[in-house]
Amino acid sequence: MVTSQQVADQFPGWMTFQSNAGRWWASLRRELTRYEMAECCDRMVDADDLDGLADKLREQERRQALAARNRRTKPGVRSAS
Repeated sequence: MVTSQQVADQFPGWMTFQSNAGRWWASLRRELTRYEMAECCDRMVDADDLDGLADKLREQERRQALAARNRRTKPGVRSAS
């Protein structure tokens, strides 16, 4: 079982909190890049418990890493001048 401090330590780019209804949420502390949006990254995720939230955050970080690789390997589109 994961603690809220462990989740906070493992995912410092995310702010985690528990709603009044007992559901766990995490909000990304920055805006998404267009590459992350293309990889279907989320700025906010939720789960019934901390273990589920940690799983969702690991998936988000996997998608963010994929987006970062795509950013480096795919050249930007330039407008015609």
